[in-house]
Amino acid sequence: MTSAPPGKSDADSIVIDTRRQKLTMILDSLTSLRGSIEDRPDLLYWIEKAIAETEAQLQAPAPRKH
Repeated sequence: MTSAPPGKSDADSIVIDTRRQKLTMILDSLTSLRGSIEDRPDLLYWIEKAIAETEAQLQAPAPRKH
């Protein structure tokens, strides 16, 4: 028996887990960086944008409709 969801191999699950871990680390780093930026609204804009994009990638994908 494998622990992978139906239709996915263990290797797929490992890749997905690794990707989520990396995205979470990036999100944590960006959030920390955002907290240390005070007088640079130009940098803050790009950090906020990167945070939003990273959070969107961490969202579970919508199920496909056939």
